[in-house]
Amino acid sequence: MSFGALPRWACLSVAGYGRRMGAVCIFRRFAARPRPRAPPVPNECRQPRWIARALILLASAALLAAVACYAIPVAASSGPRTWEDGVVSFYDAADLGRTVTTAAERWNDSGARVRLIQVAEPDDADVIFEVDDAELLTVCGDDCLGYTTSIGRPSRGQVRVMLAGELAGDPRPLSVWVAAHELGHVLGLHHRDGSACSLMSAHAFDTRCAPSLAASAPTPDQLACVPAPADVEEAAGMYGGRLTWVDARCR
Repeated sequence: MSFGALPRWACLSVAGYGRRMGAVCIFRRFAARPRPRAPPVPNECRQPRWIARALILLASAALLAAVACYAIPVAASSGPRTWEDGVVSFYDAADLGRTVTTAAERWNDSGARVRLIQVAEPDDADVIFEVDDAELLTVCGDDCLGYTTSIGRPSRGQVRVMLAGELAGDPRPLSVWVAAHELGHVLGLHHRDGSACSLMSAHAFDTRCAPSLAASAPTPDQLACVPAPADVEEAAGMYGGRLTWVDARCR
């Protein structure tokens, strides 16, 4: 995406999972931009017609310049900051257990040159995993499943990844999918538009490799596209490495 300065967070929202059946969607909020406007002319100041036309032309030129600046793609230097040598340490503060470690293993084995490493102390971590339904409700609504405070490496401080309480406990295909999606944001990946298979899909159940809603532990087949080839290629473009496998189910 190239919408100027991007917000450094991402939410995963579920419309109805466990409440009312519907579509899971991952969304990003963008701050509204004020529209450039011509300076107001006081009512009591009646300008000659040629001056009024000149003011209109100047205002139009300013508007076109503002639109052009807004439309120009963001330079590469303003993109997500990568992690040194692709190494990211994380601490599980919510006892999410195999949900997070399985998600990390999927990225570590993907072919991209990244290493997500669990540490024993929060002070040693780049990323802290938490469960905080109250804060999720505040930042992205009552259907939110996950929230990440930074896309890529932040300029300072730790990254917080919050998952919904309903994803705690034994790992399930959906919980691992959400954790791996948020780790994708941590690595610097944005949402991917369209219905092609992607872990970073903006609408999870619109993608051709949607996560299973099974309540049992995830099988290798259920995680075959976590991450998908398109996600691995994007991460490899940032960190090195290469896609080492292509599964027909992940297209």
